[in-house]
Amino acid sequence: MSVSDQYLFRGGVARPIPKLRGLTATFGGRIEGVPVRDAFGKSNGFRRPGYAISVDPGLMYARGPHTYSFNFSWALERNRRKSVTDIVNGTHGDAAFADYVLSFGFSRRF
Repeated sequence: MSVSDQYLFRGGVARPIPKLRGLTATFGGRIEGVPVRDAFGKSNGFRRPGYAISVDPGLMYARGPHTYSFNFSWALERNRRKSVTDIVNGTHGDAAFADYVLSFGFSRRF
């Protein structure tokens, strides 16, 4: 087994919704995945490397010091890469990618 690196990048725009105080609509994209080789340590253990690219619409609601957020990401592209073990053995393993991801968030300003 391997404790592999993971990554997630998100970016987009946010726009207040007129006449609904504190509510903001967001739209962006995200890419997340597991690299074939780690930045630190050995890369020889079991892993399922690959990435998913998604669109990421959502809503944010702010009231006082509290902010609530909700995002619903839909995967547009999924790519299972060959792991180090796959390269050595001449195989190409399986993978499982989510079709969508629901994210809920809460923050409080102090």
